[in-house]
Amino acid sequence: MAKNNNWIYQNVLMLATMATVLLSAGWLMKTFPLLVFVGIAPLFAISDLAKKNNAPWNYLELILLSLAISFFCASFFDTTLLIPVLAQSILMTLTFAGYAFAYQNLGSRIGKFTIIFFWLGLEYLLLKLPWRGDFFFLADALTLMNNWWKWNVHFGYLGISIWVLTVNLFFFLGFFKNRGYNWYYIGLAILLLAGPIIYSTYYLDTAGINREQMISLYSGFGDTLNKNYRDRGELITRSSAWISVLILLLSFVKNKVKKK
Repeated sequence: MAKNNNWIYQNVLMLATMATVLLSAGWLMKTFPLLVFVGIAPLFAISDLAKKNNAPWNYLELILLSLAISFFCASFFDTTLLIPVLAQSILMTLTFAGYAFAYQNLGSRIGKFTIIFFWLGLEYLLLKLPWRGDFFFLADALTLMNNWWKWNVHFGYLGISIWVLTVNLFFFLGFFKNRGYNWYYIGLAILLLAGPIIYSTYYLDTAGINREQMISLYSGFGDTLNKNYRDRGELITRSSAWISVLILLLSFVKNKVKKK
């Protein structure tokens, strides 16, 4: 089984193409955006190649291209958003560059969840910027499927981004990590994907937090929002931002120590 999948893992252009097609289709298929739950998994595989390379940008420019195309599709080819799309693509590629840098300095203790921390931290940074309305959050891919994420009243709107990234991580572990299929992780990915949808659709009656409510809160107009959300805001992504800063600081310190 491993041999059947090995050629995909080793062909970085194939991985980048897979990610581009899956992510772009996921953004464009707003009424059925399931492909975003697997579109980032090939990018995790590329990051495995990059982290072991002395010049990680030899691979990460493919991630940049993949993200740029998919975010442009998210804008539905709105050329007025080209600059924000390019800026965001560069920022999100830095999550993979940051992971490669942290891995090279802190070693194998740095796992793929580091990429998730960096991604969420940058989404929180984008949320705090005055021109936040021009950017796309990963959660926006599911904006029409509000029955799927009623549970985010407990985690914030960007809790959807965490969900999408974590499912992608498990699909990466299932399809790419060991250059073969790991049905245990594939099963966990499917369970993590389907569980919240079933729970939200059939067991929750309250509405979730949408993008407009999140933007309203961080624009200072959230007085009418759910009190728990008003008090906590995007707690998980805010925490991820601080964790990301700590990881990078540790990496920089270790890098300086190694050079002495």
